Amino acid sequence: MDELKKQANASAFEEVGDCRQHGSGAADACAEPSKKLSESERRMDSEPMRSLVIKYSIPTIIGMLVNSLYGIVDRFWVGQIPEVGSASLAGVGLSLPITNIIMALSMLVGIGAAANISLQLGRQDRAGAQATAANGLTLIVILSLAFAALGTAFSRQLLSLAGATPDLMPYALPYSRVVIAGSIFNMTSFAMNHPIRAAGDPRRFAMTQMAGGFANMILDPIFIFIFHMGAVGAAVATIISQAAAACLIFSYYFKSDSPLKLSLSNMILRRKTVAAIFSIGASPFFMQLGNSLTVVVANHSLAKYGLRDLGREGDVIAIGAMTIISSVNMLFCMPVFGVNQGSQPIIGFNYGRRSASRVKDAFKWAVICACAITTAGFIAVEAGAEILVKAFNRDPSLVKTGSQGMRIFLCTLPILGFQIPSTNFFQAIGRAKISMLLSALRQLLLLIPAYIILPPILGFKGVWMAGPTSDLIATAVSAFFIAREFKRIDGRLESG
Repeated sequence: MDELKKQANASAFEEVGDCRQHGSGAADACAEPSKKLSESERRMDSEPMRSLVIKYSIPTIIGMLVNSLYGIVDRFWVGQIPEVGSASLAGVGLSLPITNIIMALSMLVGIGAAANISLQLGRQDRAGAQATAANGLTLIVILSLAFAALGTAFSRQLLSLAGATPDLMPYALPYSRVVIAGSIFNMTSFAMNHPIRAAGDPRRFAMTQMAGGFANMILDPIFIFIFHMGAVGAAVATIISQAAAACLIFSYYFKSDSPLKLSLSNMILRRKTVAAIFSIGASPFFMQLGNSLTVVVANHSLAKYGLRDLGREGDVIAIGAMTIISSVNMLFCMPVFGVNQGSQPIIGFNYGRRSASRVKDAFKWAVICACAITTAGFIAVEAGAEILVKAFNRDPSLVKTGSQGMRIFLCTLPILGFQIPSTNFFQAIGRAKISMLLSALRQLLLLIPAYIILPPILGFKGVWMAGPTSDLIATAVSAFFIAREFKRIDGRLESG
């Protein structure tokens, strides 16, 4: 019976990867659980979970908040451009599907590599973790160059698919082309920063994001107004800031005490390593692609029903309003993603150590922190929607439409504090299929149909109602999967 129990416990980890997949060195590491833990590994193994989650989350929350300022600051300053601010704001908003594709590719590699590195470090497989980081660099360089080439060639077609009308194309195209051409800096900085977090250095992770974000805040008004480059200046400022952040990130890998050394031999792509990165990174990848497709469908509904119900220039007002709403939503959801990133290495490490109680505690405290953030966001939106819209643009029609839409679209913010960490939880323990399902459920299977079905029934208000409808259903389904997974963990991790 004891032997059968050991076999059952061992099988629970087949989904997070075979210890032997990186060669004999990794197998040796897995065979030596008593190998001395590093300081960061000792913290994840034994420190009280509440303080550990908060300690790891605060730097990443700050980092994600500052990182979100790339887009928010661009939109803020673009909205202040005299005479064409509202149209320029809508044009920048139309580039969101493109930036979501950039982020999707970055997450595919960055989060996929980081999750695997967390699991490998939990198993004491440091050689495998270094191979994963190096393969991640090779992958993101290949993907970024391919996207820059194809995206530049087909930028007009991409924007047309995104819902750009002939009136808005002149505002959207120049900005988008600069963003696409410089995407290599965005993608490499994002993808190579996440392994730093997974290696137990969340402060470094946050500092590099903060450096780029603050640089963008300074450069945006300079390029937009002093150099008279308009919306294009915002894109140029962003690319320069991301390039500076990338330089800081790569300096980490060449530190003498870095646990993730990069070497040319490890940069040669290995089929099993790439498959492991993609298997976990696929969930956030498809989530972001879902975001991109969702924005495309939303833009078409906004343009159609905006023109029908809001009158002339209704497409500009409607898309501009959604651009502001998505910016405010990002302001409150990005810290939740910071909690995800702070808790992910803790969950993954303790799952690798087979500590069921610590895995569950890490998720519990991640949800508590996330719900506190989203509830504060809900209060701010309901109490001050007009103020939030006016911060971007003071056009009376835009303020009226945007504030009404914001209160409806973001009314389910509090429950996102549970739903978003749930998707991250399955990603952190290597349950990629469930994580991908929950991501696809909210974006592809619920929100997109809601954008198509509700506006013909409810009119323009139906566009705003699509958000809370999908959030409610997705949260209920996530709760079911979490409850089932907790029972599985109780029975299979610590039973041996």
